[in-house]
Amino acid sequence: MRINVHDPERQEILNRRAFLFGGAVSLGLVVVGGRLYQLQILDHDRYVELAQDNQFNRRIITPLRGEIVDRFGKPLASNRKNFRVLFVPEQTRDVEGALDAISEIINISEEKRTRIMRQIRRRAPFIPIEIENNLSWDQFSKINFQLPYLPGILPDVGETRDYPYGEAAAFVVGYVGAVTESDLSQAKSEEERILLRQPGFKVGREGLERTYDKELRGAAGSMNVKVNAYGRVIEELKDQAIPPVQGETLALTIDADLQLAAMKELEGESAAAVVMDVVTGDILVLASTPAFDPNAFNIGISPQEWRALNESPYKPLLNKPLSGVYPPGSTFKLVSAVAAQIAGYKPGFRAHCPGRLWYGNRYFHCWKREGHGWVDMKGSIKHSCDVFYYTIAKDIDVDIIADVAKKLGLGQTFELGIPGQREGVVPSREWKRRFFAGRPENQPWFQGETLSVIIGQGYVTSTPLQLAVMTARIATGREVRPRIVRVLGDIAAPPQPAAPLGIDPAYFDIVRVGMDAVTNEPGGTAYRSRLDNPDWRLAGKTGTSQVYQITAEERARGLTDPEDLPWERRDHALFVCYAPFDNPRYACAVVVEHGIGGARMAGPKAREIMRAVMTKDPAARPAYDPRVVAQTPERSREG
Repeated sequence: MRINVHDPERQEILNRRAFLFGGAVSLGLVVVGGRLYQLQILDHDRYVELAQDNQFNRRIITPLRGEIVDRFGKPLASNRKNFRVLFVPEQTRDVEGALDAISEIINISEEKRTRIMRQIRRRAPFIPIEIENNLSWDQFSKINFQLPYLPGILPDVGETRDYPYGEAAAFVVGYVGAVTESDLSQAKSEEERILLRQPGFKVGREGLERTYDKELRGAAGSMNVKVNAYGRVIEELKDQAIPPVQGETLALTIDADLQLAAMKELEGESAAAVVMDVVTGDILVLASTPAFDPNAFNIGISPQEWRALNESPYKPLLNKPLSGVYPPGSTFKLVSAVAAQIAGYKPGFRAHCPGRLWYGNRYFHCWKREGHGWVDMKGSIKHSCDVFYYTIAKDIDVDIIADVAKKLGLGQTFELGIPGQREGVVPSREWKRRFFAGRPENQPWFQGETLSVIIGQGYVTSTPLQLAVMTARIATGREVRPRIVRVLGDIAAPPQPAAPLGIDPAYFDIVRVGMDAVTNEPGGTAYRSRLDNPDWRLAGKTGTSQVYQITAEERARGLTDPEDLPWERRDHALFVCYAPFDNPRYACAVVVEHGIGGARMAGPKAREIMRAVMTKDPAARPAYDPRVVAQTPERSREG
């Protein structure tokens, strides 16, 4: 159909449509122009910033973990070079062939190979993938030598945690381990989560590494890197980098040399030893055998190794000085002698020991079958006479014994920063009511139970650390409190002044004289464990805690020697001591699990440990202070 241009009505319709169309186009141009003005003029700075963010990424620089050092600056936990090998898939056309080639130098299990292939499929081909870390220098050198024939392989040197003293300091420093999903979920900020996600980053898992993890981590650094549209790093802008800050240095009271000496002395036994400075409370030795190598946990422990550690009857994963609880045996008689004086018994009180005492409906036997005859308080400690204490136990209130035990450090934990301490048990009337809350008929305290408690048996248990604290408090008459951290970064943790114990100091005189007789007078139970240097005069007390009671039927069959029992049924051996006798400076406690007798097993080991302590005399030497900036740091440390 043709439009008649001379038709006024149709011409008006055409003009109206053309006007509307032109208006719509004009409006569209205005909107587009306005938007372009907004993008190019008004929002220019914002989009420039976004474009630059697209071009530049911020990369985290992992900080070095702070060192843990002994009292003279020797590193107990430090950092070492970590030789590792990475693989960049895009640098080879034959991934399988490249993995075969590197497998001729380092072992790659099928499980690990599967993991590597899975990572290759999930990541961009230019992102390096870790094949192996903690390589030996020989392996790392061989890889570098063969590098022209290893397409895609990238040798790399990083940092990892190192424990130079291995098993010797395991229960003091603890160890680090890989970051878990739980760690990520507990992170308090996105920055912390980013740091935790860094390849190879480790966190404290046990011991002081765990308690002071945040302080030891340090502060992460950062660097801007230029990337392309695929995320590949094109350039590192090092001039804009913020360097990381190494974690704080943790300086301890432990003496690494003495720790090694104690571990060597306890070698082959399931045992514990603690040595304290009785003036400052400094723990010089915290030894537990057997132990584990914390380096294995840092590198990655195998299922076989883990199973062996868990299944060993010697409990190498148990921190025996802090977490091992044992009946204190006759070492507890030191507590009982003080309690007896508080109850009114004088040091001159004498009891006759025929080898046993009848009470209630049974005999309570002394360790010496033929008995000790007439014994006073000093003699009761020197000869460790049980009947002397049975005689007192018939009348003394157990709560008096409990009060003294707690004042001397038993039944409590101390602020050391090492997790896992146990309180042990100091039985009292109130304790028994709580313990048997569901059985009212067992709640009353029976006096016959006091006869067991007074010689360190029955309900009473303690840790080796508590026994060392007890000995230090007896030696000084003051409330010595143990400590293991001296300095954290710029913050010192000075020893706290030892307050009075709230016990008449005169009550300790006879106890100390008795301990001196134990080691230095013929007939003393540990006379063979004396130190021959008169300046090092050692005062001690033996202890044997019963694990298994030989039955009458077994005795009838001729089973009377503890050595005839299986190892796990033999008695524990204990020994506590301090030196010098006339001017106390160091206290020691040794427990040998199933060692049969304190005089036989624990005493000689404590003697040799104390010989090493007195020879070195660490309290007489200036301790290392990380806050002091030395011109040559290495010279400020012992050795």
